[in-house]
Amino acid sequence: MTLLDRAKGRHESIKAASSKRRLLTPEQSKTLFQWASHRAEMAMPYSIRDLRAEAAAMAGREPGKRWHNKFFKQFPELQPSRATKLDPKRAKNFNEAIIRDYFNKMEDLHARFPGGIPPQHIWNMDEKGIQMGGGRKNIGKKYLYLKHKKQKYQIRSDNLELVTIIECVSAAGEVVPPSFCLQEGSWPDLRELDDNQWGR
Repeated sequence: MTLLDRAKGRHESIKAASSKRRLLTPEQSKTLFQWASHRAEMAMPYSIRDLRAEAAAMAGREPGKRWHNKFFKQFPELQPSRATKLDPKRAKNFNEAIIRDYFNKMEDLHARFPGGIPPQHIWNMDEKGIQMGGGRKNIGKKYLYLKHKKQKYQIRSDNLELVTIIECVSAAGEVVPPSFCLQEGSWPDLRELDDNQWGR
């Protein structure tokens, strides 16, 4: 009787019936996934709350409490993760047009000189900012203490001075020793900056 009723259109399959209860159509889900991916690429990612709000705006009703989990199963490429801060000035200049313009200018410079620019004359500079004193409290390094002692202190300066380390490497593999950019006044204690942590 079930097969006969289904053949006559009296009953729908479970798949067809469940599709009517879906919050978003397949096309809407794909669009939301593409938009969330685009936002992530632009360093302006959605939170789960933002994703649910967009889905509610598209569907005209609020999603269920666990709707986002089903969405992540449908699009496993998208997953919640902790964000790393990106400076707005870096984000503004880190795009395809800026990068393409840079390499076009590099090609023009190579074409202007016979044989191009030698690798030993092409240098890349990078900088790393560190915070002296209290800024290093979450590095995860462990120390030895007596087991029965509840207090596990370590004397550290509360100096939060920012220090910039600059390093340069050429396309030929030549390296300039790292340079420290410090504020005016007395130098901070740099003895804890060992080779394993910051490089030679």
